[in-house]
Amino acid sequence: MYNNYSTKAYNLHIINTDKFKTITIKINFKKLLKKEDVTYRNLLGKVLLNSTKEYSTKQELDKQIEELYGLGLGYSSSLSGNYIISSFNCNFLNEKYTEKDMIKKSIEFLFSVIFNPNVEDNKFKYFDLSKRLVNDEIESLKDNTKRYSLQRLFEILGKNTTLEYNSVGYKEDLEKITNEDLYDYYKKMLKSDLIDIFVIGNVKDQEIVEIFNNKFNINTVKKPGIAHFLEHSKINKKVNKVIEVMPIEQTNLNIGFKLKDLTDFERQYVLYAYCFILGGGPNSKLFRTVREKNSLCYTISATHKAIYNILYISVGTNKSDVKKCISLIKKEINKMAKGDFEDNDLEAAKITYINSLKDIEDYQGSILRMYESNIYFNYDLVDERCEKIKNVTKDDIINLSKKIFMDSIFILEGESNEEN
Repeated sequence: MYNNYSTKAYNLHIINTDKFKTITIKINFKKLLKKEDVTYRNLLGKVLLNSTKEYSTKQELDKQIEELYGLGLGYSSSLSGNYIISSFNCNFLNEKYTEKDMIKKSIEFLFSVIFNPNVEDNKFKYFDLSKRLVNDEIESLKDNTKRYSLQRLFEILGKNTTLEYNSVGYKEDLEKITNEDLYDYYKKMLKSDLIDIFVIGNVKDQEIVEIFNNKFNINTVKKPGIAHFLEHSKINKKVNKVIEVMPIEQTNLNIGFKLKDLTDFERQYVLYAYCFILGGGPNSKLFRTVREKNSLCYTISATHKAIYNILYISVGTNKSDVKKCISLIKKEINKMAKGDFEDNDLEAAKITYINSLKDIEDYQGSILRMYESNIYFNYDLVDERCEKIKNVTKDDIINLSKKIFMDSIFILEGESNEEN
């Protein structure tokens, strides 16, 4: 059972279920994204999870976590279209399996991490250590060549939009941030961010509401935000192609497409089916044509990021085979637009989609994310999804094809390797 308890400062979403022995809480701080936010938020999370005023060292913090029956504590910062979302997470055993008042104690511990940081003279403890950790993460971005090449595609595909930002941060921004700057940023986040709180488990709604009313120290009135979805104002007539050379054996080919004027139904269902048929696995059109029939690649897949209204194809291949890969990919996309695929392919897409939905209700985190996407993106819940995916037709996929535009190609070129 789901209930929403709204205040002018935050929205509290309670998902009541007796399927799990644990309770999971996720507190989202959300703001319209600017480039410098990425670095600030990554750094802030590391500082806050190292210690609090009450537990002034990492060792003391960890000891308290153990006393709370091994409570799970986490922080993440994710990019979501027009927004950045910083999330504080905790997961703990229901007090039915521990001792009385542990729900309240566990939630209050999470509050201490958020609201009572280890600060002296407007400076965080562990600031320098946290800054070094973020710097290491930024420097390691190139280590994963597949991830790096995809990020480069997004930078080209989404130039001057939030799509071009990476999720870790930027050295030039990190170098500018002082301890005092970070503390000021932290205070501003508490005061001005849109806040959604998700609680899932076997709980009493009124007890949870009272804990947050009494202890969640935010009362600033917030205005509703804009939609998450990134819309593309410009569709390029000429494909933008960029090549970068790196001393690696395998070449990474990434092709980006912009999506224009999708309906909610197309975004949630037709787009999934399209990507599955085109490049969703070993039975997809791209896999059969580019890999099996022509032996031109090691890996190939088609993926979409609906929030950003993009679709991209990733290929691991040889430098000498790139041109042929692109040619065959274009042919398969043209075939999709003509409806040149089997009815069995569409049915397989629907079955796979429905089977993936069945797993959602077995995991607390998956259920929570489903409600999160319902609230932020107006996505349907499980039962509606299972029914609506069945309504996707071949004509829907053909019509969607008219809204897909090849925009950018990024090639991370490696040394020639003729073995497949």
